[in-house]
Amino acid sequence: MSSHKPTNTPIWKRIQDRLGVKVSKKGAKLVDDNGLPIPGAELRHAVAGNADLKWFINGGKLGVETIVSVLNKRGIEFGSLESVLDFGCGCGRVLRHLGHYENVHLHGTDISRPGIAWCDANLNFAMFGTNRLSPHTRYRTASFDFIYAFSVFTHLTQELQAPWMTEMRRLLKPGGHLLVTVHGEHYLNHLSQSEKAAFRNGKLVIKGGESVGSNHCAAFHPEKFVTDSLAPETGFKVVDFIPEGALGNPKQDAYLLAADA
Repeated sequence: MSSHKPTNTPIWKRIQDRLGVKVSKKGAKLVDDNGLPIPGAELRHAVAGNADLKWFINGGKLGVETIVSVLNKRGIEFGSLESVLDFGCGCGRVLRHLGHYENVHLHGTDISRPGIAWCDANLNFAMFGTNRLSPHTRYRTASFDFIYAFSVFTHLTQELQAPWMTEMRRLLKPGGHLLVTVHGEHYLNHLSQSEKAAFRNGKLVIKGGESVGSNHCAAFHPEKFVTDSLAPETGFKVVDFIPEGALGNPKQDAYLLAADA
C-alpha cells in the first residue's frame, strides 16, 4: 500500500510550489502572476530549445532586465520609447513582461507561425506578424525607436547575417538602437580546434548551417567580427559591448548598436 497521502492541492498550486514561480489557473489555462496565459511545453521548447516553465518565466524577466539596464546606461528610459520591435519573439518569452509600458507601441515578429498565432491570441497589448527566413519584413522604413533580437543571429548563416542587419537598420528611426545577443568567447568549448583558430582570428563560425533558422544551427561571433565587419558594413556603430551580458540568454554576449546618421 502506498504511504503517500491523497492531496486536494490543485495541480497549478503544486507546479507553483515545485518550480518557485507564480502560476495559477484561469479556466483550463495556466497563467502567470500578471494573469497572462503560459504557452504549452511544445511551443516553449520550439522557440527556446528548453520547455522548462520556471526558466521560461524567469528568463523572460531577465531579458527585460537586460534591455532596461543597457538602455539606461545610454540615458534612455524604455518607457519613453514610442515603438519597439521584438525580432524573433517566438511565443513571447520576453515581450510578455513589457505589457505594463502602456505608452510604448510593442510589436513582435518571428518565423514560427505557431508561436505568432499564440502571441496574437493571448498577448493583446502588442501587435504580431510573421517573417520569412530571409529579409524583408512587412514593416515600413523607420518604424521603430528600438529593436531587440535575443539569440536570433546565433542561428543564422553568414549569408543571412548582413542582410538581416541591413533590414534592422532600415526599420530603425534615425538615432534608433538595436540590441543583439550572440555566442562569444564563453562558447569556445563548443568549437573544434580549427574553428577556435578561425574565431580567434575574428571570423564568424557556423555549425549546422544546413539547419539555418533553427536551434540546430549555431553561429559564434568574435567581438572583432561584430565591431569591425558586421556592424559598420550594415550602417551601425557599436556603442556598448557587454561580454556574457545577456541575463536571459546566459552566457551570451550583448551588443547595443546605434544606427548611423
